[in-house]
Amino acid sequence: MPVNLTLHPTEKLLARVYGNRTMADMLEARGAASALSRVETLLARAADGLESPGAYIDPARLPEAYRDLMRTLLHLPVPDMVAHLERLVALGVPWDTPDAEGLTPVQIAGWEGLPEVMGYFLGLGPDLAHINGYGGTLLSTIIHGSETCPNRAARDHVACLRLALDQGVALPRRAIEMAGDAEVAEMLSAWADAHPGQVVTHGVA
Repeated sequence: MPVNLTLHPTEKLLARVYGNRTMADMLEARGAASALSRVETLLARAADGLESPGAYIDPARLPEAYRDLMRTLLHLPVPDMVAHLERLVALGVPWDTPDAEGLTPVQIAGWEGLPEVMGYFLGLGPDLAHINGYGGTLLSTIIHGSETCPNRAARDHVACLRLALDQGVALPRRAIEMAGDAEVAEMLSAWADAHPGQVVTHGVA
């Protein structure tokens, strides 16, 4: 029996903005044809690896569907992620705005165990004191990712922790005691021994 699929133009637009050209073409071939807006055209160009010199996006007028673009991209297998992020930042896409759960892109990069991406965001000067909706800091979010991120076996959460600690963030002693990953716990303990002034008795773990 034939399956009746209702395709919405938004699905194609999202595929283009997130760089899935194959999916966008497939959806268009099945009837999900629609024109890109100016903002979507710029975002799609960034996803396609193209620069848009002199073109900017007003963050206040960014469609709701793309408000968390920076954060959402970090969960996807985007080739040359940092270059893609650089193009988005050049367009004016917000790079330190918390999502609905209070998580910022730099926190997600740390949770995902992506030191290169996290290092890029750190270079932009994010709010390192930000507390997300779960009550977590950058440091505790990285520790949580080292235990729960689905791709943690292939990621480098220890390197992300070093990046955060190199920025001078506080190291709560409770975080060392509660770290569930042995390598992470060992690294934090060694850091505490080498940098006792960075260790605090209280703090988010």
